[in-house]
Amino acid sequence: MREYRKPAALLLKSLLVLTLAAAWLPGGALAATQDQVNEVRQLLEEYHISKPTDEELSKPEIDEMIHSLNDPYTEYFTPEDLQRFSNAVDQSFVGTGIVMTEDDGVVYVEDVIEGSPAARAGLSPGDAIVAIDGMPTVGMTVQAVAAAESGPAGTSVAIAVKRGIVKLQFFVARAALQMPVASSRLMGDGVGYLRLDSFSSDAASRFKKQLDSLERQDIRSLVVDLRGNGGGYVDQAQQIGALFVADGILAHVADRDGNDTPIPLKGVSRDYPVYLLVDGGSASSTELLAGALQEYGVAKLVGANTYGKGVIQQLISVKSGGTLKVTVQEYKTPGGKKVDKVGLAPDVPVSGYVQQLLKAYRLAGGGNVRLTAGRGALVVNGVRMAGAGFVTRKDGVWYVNSRLAALASESVLSYDAKARQIVLTKQGGTNRLATKDSHVVVKNGVSYIDVRLLSKWYGNLSWASAGDGTLTLYDAADSADAAA
Repeated sequence: MREYRKPAALLLKSLLVLTLAAAWLPGGALAATQDQVNEVRQLLEEYHISKPTDEELSKPEIDEMIHSLNDPYTEYFTPEDLQRFSNAVDQSFVGTGIVMTEDDGVVYVEDVIEGSPAARAGLSPGDAIVAIDGMPTVGMTVQAVAAAESGPAGTSVAIAVKRGIVKLQFFVARAALQMPVASSRLMGDGVGYLRLDSFSSDAASRFKKQLDSLERQDIRSLVVDLRGNGGGYVDQAQQIGALFVADGILAHVADRDGNDTPIPLKGVSRDYPVYLLVDGGSASSTELLAGALQEYGVAKLVGANTYGKGVIQQLISVKSGGTLKVTVQEYKTPGGKKVDKVGLAPDVPVSGYVQQLLKAYRLAGGGNVRLTAGRGALVVNGVRMAGAGFVTRKDGVWYVNSRLAALASESVLSYDAKARQIVLTKQGGTNRLATKDSHVVVKNGVSYIDVRLLSKWYGNLSWASAGDGTLTLYDAADSADAAA
């Protein structure tokens, strides 16, 4: 007879995590002892949602046993794997605090973590990285530059950058850091924007801090960006849900015996509209939260169908060594809707990362849009995102990516293959431009339109060129700027 173990003694945290191989690499159980193999087999039989038998778990190795379950979320962790996994969920790492991006063969500082060694040293978004410890970075990828910049905590690295026409060098320490799990800002017209990157162990407190800050600025609506958020801890989704639902449930959770245990929500409600940005990378705890807020009518989902991970894992310590992350429950939305392998459908389907943000902003009551592009990033009403190829410059003239041109002018972009023309349509009016026209630059298969022509076509569209190598597009009604 197998020894019975109370779950309370073993279950460390309930998890809803989309496993991303790029975030961490599990070492597996290739050197597992027979005791570890036997204990993992016992734990899988006792806790896995599929109720596997001895016969079904007859494989001699842990990784083979787990593979036979056809469950991508059940995994065995060595202590090192567990640490990497925890770091991935909490977004913790050792580094200088620089987030890098690449644009047209140049690696830029896309962002700098607040309070990090890089921030204290004076590095800024838009800085072009030209050398690491004296080694030129010309021709290097972001991955190669990041590898050259990395090292143990407590050591330092020399980072040379070009800021405009000025060359600067910084000596930056490396330290243990955490990415900002939650961040926020005002986008304009009373629209607050709050980004949540992970349901880390402190996500709810960080989310509330940002929400409180926005509310002190008298927001009239809220856009919550959950795109690419692969999940985390269930209790954090529950606490965030309670910030929007006064009395309800987060989800129905069923164990392997079919017992339904609702996750309660006892909190407060908000008196302003909420829009959740979601996409195919929104998974697990993100879907748990989004499904509840959608069904209670608290928020509308904007973007693309979510990933579809409706199962819950728990971490169980293996006495003979290691930790088992095992699927133990399946959840459904408050209304009983299945999520696993199905996902959540948005109320407002929108394709394209920038298009999704702009749609949510306008649904939230936002008006004028301001776009600043170049040096590896696009800034939309203060919301910064990494990206390449938005603008280019030739013979002193700025050209705008045709997709960005359509967004800035609120037009619909199409291509007339027969006439070989770029077509921009707006409210019945159409502008056509041949790809071989002097106002067009084609670079790496992407078409760019002369910004001066765009401004002529759309009288409300103005532009300004900054000395830092970026181009800003904005509504002419925004009198704070003058066209250059």
